[in-house]
Amino acid sequence: MRYERSGESFRRLREVREGRGFDTGSFLVDRDGAIVGFDSGMERLTGWTAAEVVRRASSSPVLAQGPLPPGRRDSVDLTLKTKDGALLEVEASVARPDPVSDHAIVSVLRVIARAEDEIEPPPAGRDTLTGLESRATFTGRLETELRAASGTGRPVAVVLADVDRLRAVADLHGPTAATRVLVKLGGILRAGVRDEDVVARFEDDDFGILFPGLGRGTARQIAARLRSTVERFRFKSKHADDEGVGITLSLGAASYPADADNVHDLLARAKEALDEARALGRNRVWCYTRRPRVPLRTPVFLDGTSPHLLGYSQDLSPSGLFVATSSVIDVGMRCALSFPLPTAQGKVHVIGRVVRTVAAGDPRAEETRGPGVGVEFEKFGPEDRRAIDAFLFHSEAAALPGPRARAFSV
Repeated sequence: MRYERSGESFRRLREVREGRGFDTGSFLVDRDGAIVGFDSGMERLTGWTAAEVVRRASSSPVLAQGPLPPGRRDSVDLTLKTKDGALLEVEASVARPDPVSDHAIVSVLRVIARAEDEIEPPPAGRDTLTGLESRATFTGRLETELRAASGTGRPVAVVLADVDRLRAVADLHGPTAATRVLVKLGGILRAGVRDEDVVARFEDDDFGILFPGLGRGTARQIAARLRSTVERFRFKSKHADDEGVGITLSLGAASYPADADNVHDLLARAKEALDEARALGRNRVWCYTRRPRVPLRTPVFLDGTSPHLLGYSQDLSPSGLFVATSSVIDVGMRCALSFPLPTAQGKVHVIGRVVRTVAAGDPRAEETRGPGVGVEFEKFGPEDRRAIDAFLFHSEAAALPGPRARAFSV
């Protein structure tokens, strides 16, 4: 499976990604697998007309895999063939009007990835494995975008992505499986961004995404959707009974002009954020910020009608804090927290998500000086945010001779 070819189906996929209402469609399949109904959404998505596929001997012109799974399924991954030869990986639902029905209604929920049949080699300058842009092309485009942005003031964001523990996939399933993961991942990344964005494979399992005109916050939102899509996707082989391989991504984001004003520094800042995401346990998106974390030992409470002492913080940053505690809280748990600050009256109240846990006996416990949890702030009131910013500014001004830079961290 190769690079995205320009043409009518590429235009349709762009319309899907831009949310023009072409991201859904439905078709009706009988007990023998023949398509007996095909709506306008499917026509726009695949390029096939109803007259070309309805009452064919089988659904093979549209459905690239075997028979649909029996019974009702809220979500199933399918591969569709477009009329111009491309393959669309989609998430769909399968419903049957009643338990004994001979027909199934298949509704496409969203496009996950797009790939081409392995017929043509990628054009010069592209990665030979995935068909994505090369690192040199990516860097050249980034230089061009930064020159243009210096005159217009519009932002430019960069996201670097790394496959978590791809070597383990190769060890468990073989090098061919790892190669298939990289090829399919390229299609997922390309299908999940805009046409004007640049997706490149730098080397091995390292990828870069360039977002012209987007700030760090918007780029992070897109990166979060990509991370979630990859986490849910099963990278299957050509064997129908293969359960597939699951992988995750770590991503780091930085932007012009907030974080850097040249190519080298912008990529370095995004790499710093990526390293922080991996250090925090992988499978997350992290953003670069110039603010360092500040050592702080203060009691942290689980908020509620009767606040409960969770533990004592070790440090604080604009993005969150690390709390030394023996309480076991799962990664992903959202908690209401409160804690006092030396420069504020009363407590600061926040809602945060647990992004890191260090249990007693964990090798990382020495680094964190014992067990605890890392919490990323997700919501707080204006006064609470100002109180945190004021404390950090006061601490930096008192301790640092000049500005420092490090990654967004908790």
